[in-house]
Amino acid sequence: MMGHSRAWAYDLYVCESDSRKPEEHGDSCTSWRHGGTWLDHEFRAAYQEAARQSHAYVETTSPHNGAKAIGFKHLDGGGLCELCGPTTGRRGPWTRTPSNRQFLCDVCGRDLQQALDDLHKSIGAYRSRDVRPVLEDAE
Repeated sequence: MMGHSRAWAYDLYVCESDSRKPEEHGDSCTSWRHGGTWLDHEFRAAYQEAARQSHAYVETTSPHNGAKAIGFKHLDGGGLCELCGPTTGRRGPWTRTPSNRQFLCDVCGRDLQQALDDLHKSIGAYRSRDVRPVLEDAE
């Protein structure tokens, strides 16, 4: 196909809300401005730029099929933990796990990593750091 890009695109979107309080942010934010596009291995720069904002996300677009996915989210103070947050109010960074990416507090992240370590030990597999902040991928 002529003119079809074969590069992964990483688009930054920054929340335009006036509120600086993390607890007032969530999935209800509706006003976003485009903050730039990075290609391929420049995803690190896109993630780092998102982390400099008070509230932002990076949307990834596949060059193969045009599918879009959220590669990184940032919220000052961390997002509400998607496992225990509704009951505890704990917050944490956008975190990579073996099954997905989500906001996780330190406690849930540690518990999940321990469960994975126990599983790896029981099957004789090497321990790996499966649960980690996505931003570490950009360092």
